[in-house]
Amino acid sequence: MSRLYDGPIFDAHVHFWTYRAGERDWIETETGAPLARSFAFPDYARAAQGLAVEGVVWVEALAKDPVAECGDASALAGPLRTGVVAHAPLDAPDLEQRLDRLAAAAPTLRGIRDIAAAAPGRPSLARRRDLLERPAFAQGLRALERRGLVFDLMLEPGQMNAAIALAAALPKLSFVIEHAGNPDFSSIDGARAWRDAMAVAAERPNVALKLSALHCRMPNWTDETLLDPIRWAIGRFGVERVAFASDFPAHDRTCPMARAYLTFRRAAAAYGPSDQRALFYENAQRIYRL
Repeated sequence: MSRLYDGPIFDAHVHFWTYRAGERDWIETETGAPLARSFAFPDYARAAQGLAVEGVVWVEALAKDPVAECGDASALAGPLRTGVVAHAPLDAPDLEQRLDRLAAAAPTLRGIRDIAAAAPGRPSLARRRDLLERPAFAQGLRALERRGLVFDLMLEPGQMNAAIALAAALPKLSFVIEHAGNPDFSSIDGARAWRDAMAVAAERPNVALKLSALHCRMPNWTDETLLDPIRWAIGRFGVERVAFASDFPAHDRTCPMARAYLTFRRAAAAYGPSDQRALFYENAQRIYRL
């Protein structure tokens, strides 16, 4: 077994924002609204507790003004090298103009997220539950492909076949599955559905995976119980298509960032030094063309 990774980190998924009441409705509806404040580099540095983070992929957080939100990203990230994944409604008729405005606001714009995650009987942050089936949505993905942008894919396991059909139709577009594909480890059926979905996704060479937010998907998690799904996912996708990420500050409500990274490091200890460096540092930069 290799030693725990202690090299540089490029965090593949973080959120920073300047809090304004009413700007992000999902924050206001949470019990106790623990995220109802501003988050920027000093907060992240405290949560990281000395981790050697050199850069981050900043991801939009459903602001009502996506252009202003992504325009603030680099300033909020302070000294960290920053790639930006902004929001745009991919089925909008004026998508090209929206993408132009986002690119002007964020010189390091590297990707777009338009949340698709929806499951029967569960609340959803998606604008529409049928986004992945809409022809206009597929047209929007083609616009990203032409511009060399990444599509950050937040979905539920039951939506994977529809998503992978799009990935197959757009082989030059990079799809990055967020939050390990939102597994449900609270039941045997949920875990099986996740593995089946991930097996389908891993077959597409233009699909990569961010391993984040796993602690909040498994009740009563331990490092030992998370070790198997982490290594299984890496085995399916291959080391070169997986990047570790914190999902700061959302994930910190379940498990503090530094503690979560310890889980990932223990899982990655099964791999050699060059593979560990790829998982924690190199892959995020290559995937997002930073």
